Amino acid sequence: MPGIDFARLRAEITMEQVLDQLGFEPVARWGDQLRGPCPVHGSSWPRSRTFSVNLRRRRYYCHKCHSHGNPLELWAAVHDLPIYEAAIHLCRTLGHPVPAIARH
Repeated sequence: MPGIDFARLRAEITMEQVLDQLGFEPVARWGDQLRGPCPVHGSSWPRSRTFSVNLRRRRYYCHKCHSHGNPLELWAAVHDLPIYEAAIHLCRTLGHPVPAIARH
């Protein structure tokens, strides 16, 4: 398997892109901070605000299931995939080339 440049991928993929693909609809917004139902554990109430996202910092946290991380980790958690497979799946979904590690 070829290596993936995860640092480059995390720099190129935004939280907004991942949230759009997941169909996330925030119920509250304060500047760069969004709140809404958690896409990881699937909040049963559509007005839930357990899921918190900071767009500028590219981080998320669910106050109920305690899932947290960056956009790639969110994608992996929602789709129940290891990070390597989640990176490939996310890139294909977005039509983004998978950044490979340059071998010398």
